[in-house]
Order: sequence, then structure tokens, then C-alpha cells
Amino acid sequence: MTINDIVKETIQTLNAQKTPLTPHNYQVTFCRIANKYGFSIEECHTKEKFVKRLNETLQNDVGKYSVNTLDELLIYLVSSLNRLTLGNSGKQKLVTMTLIRHLLEHIARFPDKKSRELALASLERIDRLSDLNSFEIITEKWEALLSENQMNYLPRLQQMARSKSSDLAQLLDQIETLLVKSESNEKLSLMVETVIASLTPSLAQTLDDEIATLSYTLQNSPELLYKNEIHTELKKLIEKRIFIDKKEVKERILSLDEILSEVSSKIVNLIDNTNVSYEKVREIKTELQSIDKNSGDFDAIKQKLLKIADTLEFETKQLGEIMTREDRVIVQMQEKIKRLESALKKAKQESKVDFLTGLVSKRGLDEELNRVDKSYRRYQIAYSIGFFDIDHFKNINDTYGHEAGDLILKQLGKLFLELKRDVDIVGRYGGEEFLAILPNTPLEGAQVFAEKIRSRVESFRFVYKGAEVPVTISAGVASCTEFDNQKALIEEADRRLYEAKRNGRNQIRPPLSVKVTA
Repeated sequence: MTINDIVKETIQTLNAQKTPLTPHNYQVTFCRIANKYGFSIEECHTKEKFVKRLNETLQNDVGKYSVNTLDELLIYLVSSLNRLTLGNSGKQKLVTMTLIRHLLEHIARFPDKKSRELALASLERIDRLSDLNSFEIITEKWEALLSENQMNYLPRLQQMARSKSSDLAQLLDQIETLLVKSESNEKLSLMVETVIASLTPSLAQTLDDEIATLSYTLQNSPELLYKNEIHTELKKLIEKRIFIDKKEVKERILSLDEILSEVSSKIVNLIDNTNVSYEKVREIKTELQSIDKNSGDFDAIKQKLLKIADTLEFETKQLGEIMTREDRVIVQMQEKIKRLESALKKAKQESKVDFLTGLVSKRGLDEELNRVDKSYRRYQIAYSIGFFDIDHFKNINDTYGHEAGDLILKQLGKLFLELKRDVDIVGRYGGEEFLAILPNTPLEGAQVFAEKIRSRVESFRFVYKGAEVPVTISAGVASCTEFDNQKALIEEADRRLYEAKRNGRNQIRPPLSVKVTA
């Protein structure tokens, strides 16, 4: 059992008893439950602490009445003050001072710094029996504090709770409900992404439009996941997807059967381009014969493969001698093919990577931009882009040389790779200009990323041959949700870049209102 458990049980008990959630009711119930579980809470013994501070006469009076709580002690002291006559001025002053001390000790626990500090200062003056002038100063400070508008927290709480209630407990409950609802919507949004992603992969593409429609509906109203109608639609979509995929598999098996028939009829022509030996063909035939015959639709494929193996066995006996003579030529051709494939693979790789910066090339950027734009048009997965351009790069080349310029481009590529997310794509768009593609990122997120790059470049020490080269960068960002097509998006981001250039460089457009640290 913990304090949090006691708090929870206290609230549940008050709700079950339909008792108003007032500070007094809460304290009484909380202390009773804490005492039941053997907890000694200092706040629950505050009454006893204050009774001990009373003089002997007042302590005896308190003992005669059923004073169980701090509020009851306060009521007793107020009643005692009301019963005093002018002849009892000494006793009246004592009781009044005790009441004031009690009130100040309460205020000293308020969650307001100014009230708490002033209450502690007032208690210190009382303890030291300061002169009348000191008490007048304290009184003026209390009047000044109470006149401040910022002491009234009620309008701020009403704004947060979206309510006009003046009950503090009710306002806190309403704020808590709003926070829970907000957190629930965030979790539902993540769940929507998972549901849509689980439906998308498939052999067949027939239901893409239905998935896109459901995706759009759930992304705008994630709370619909709780609706039985959505559950039914999801179940129906999954069942239909499975049915279509099964049909697709069968169609592909039939297509494969036709292909194998063609292969069997043309095996004699293909045999010249293979180095399969007679013994190897016999091994393949043996393995095929060992396949389980209860393989469903694939049994027809097995029979076709056996037929091919028989053909291979017959033809290899006839052509074995010819293939032996051609072995050397075949090996040479295979080696040449491997070299060509390796060169082709390397060429493709290099065509998508900028050799100087290590970032994506212009060609790679075009492919990635088309890919994320297609996802946005079909599944409403938004993205943003940002153009970056090194300020006064021509002057840097003219002053320090092109070798220094290349060094700066290379180092800037490393900074981009360091600050980007794994899903982000950053490449060299041309010369000293770079393009960042930021999937699933709104305009403000793109502004934050651009500001991080700008700030990091500004503070980074670019050194060439012992000399520090000052470098800054400008940027223009835009979101796909602002435009109807990709071309308009690129043109606006480029326009914003050159707006940043015209306005003095070393800045981003649109500017970010919140300061960001790289």
C-alpha cells in the first residue's frame, strides 16, 4: 500500500458515499484511511500540534469539546473570540493571535510563492514580538499582494478546463478529463497507422482504393476505432483481401504451369547455355521424385518438372561431348557476365549517391520525391521539403580556392547526415544547393529541422589550411499540404529560399517563432 493507493481509495470512498469533494471531507477521509493502514501522516496530526501551542487554559477548554479536526479547532477558536467581552481584552488578544498564527501556517503551505514567503515572514514577526510599525508594514504587504490580478487563478483554470465553473475540484476534474482524452487520441492515431499498415502489403492491388478511403477516414477521426461499424468494415476488408490473394496465388500457379510447358518444349535450345552435367540432372530428378505427392496445387508443377528432368537427361546424353568442348568458353562468358553485372551494380549505386558529399544525388532525390508524393496522394501521408543554399559560396571559392569549397561541401554533407532522422532523405540538388525530404512531417517540423541545420552550420568551425572559413546557410521550407501538386511545392520552397537570401541570408523562410538549439 502506497500514498497514491490511499489517495485513490479516498476519492473512491467519497464518490461511493456521494460526499462532496471538499478539502475538509478529503482530509478527514484521507487521514482515517491512512490510520487504518498504519501510515503516520504529519498533516493528519496538525490539530494536535496547534493544540500544544495553546496556553494551558485554552488546552483545557479544547479538551472539554469534541474537537477532532483542524477545521473544528478553528471553529472553536472563532467561537471563543465571539464570546469574549471587552473586559477580557487580554484573553481576546491571545485567542486572536492564536487564530492569526493558525491562518498564517495554513497560508504558508499554499502553492503560491509570494503568499508562502509573506506568510513565513509574518510568522517570524509574531514569534519575535515585533513592534506595531512592523505589523503595519506586514499588513500593507498583504493588502498589496491581495490587490494583484495574478492572485486570481480561477480564470486561468476555467480557460484550461473550458468551463465556467467556480468550484476548484470540479475544474481539476474537467482538466484531467481533457488531458486523458488528448492522450487517448494520440494513442488512437498510432493505432490507426498500425491498422492501415497491416492491410497494405499484399500480392494483389485490387483493394487499394478501399484502403485509401478507410485510411483517410480513420486518420481524421481515430476515435472511430471504437465503433462496431468500423470493426465490421475492417473484418470484411481483411476477409476480402485474403480471398483475393488466394485467387491471385492460384492464377500465378496456372501461369507457372504454362511457363514450364514452354520451357520443356524449348529445353534443347537452352541446353547449349548451361553446364549442368548428366550426373547432376539425375540428382535433380531424384530430388523431385522425393517430393510429397500430397502438395495440393503444386503437384501439377511437380509432374511438369519431372518431365523437364526426363528431357534434360535425354538431351545431356546427346550433347555431353559438345558441352565438354565448350566448357572453357562458357566459363569465360560467365566470368564476363559477373564482371558486367558488378560494374552495372556499381554504376547504379554511384548514380544515386553524390561522390563528394556522400548524400543522395539529384537523380536519387527525384525518385524519392516522387515516391513520397505518391504515398501522400494515395494514403494522405504528408511530407515537407526544404531547400538549403550556402551563403556567398562563390566568394569562398574565389578567396580560399575550389579545394576549400569542396571541403566545406563534404563537411556539410556529414552535418546533414548527423542531424537528419533515419527516414529523412537529404541530397545534393546541384552546386552548393541541397534538398531535404522529410516524410510524415508538418511545416513546423520542417522549420525546426531547417533551423537546427542553420544554427549548427553557423556555429561549426570550418578550417582550411589553418584558416577558419566563416560559413552560413539559408533555407526555404514548404509542406505538401499547402499545394495541389508537387511542382507547386518545389517552386514555393525554392522561392522561400531566395526570399531568405534577399532578406540578408543566414535565415530560414518561413521563420520559426520558437528558438531551437541544434
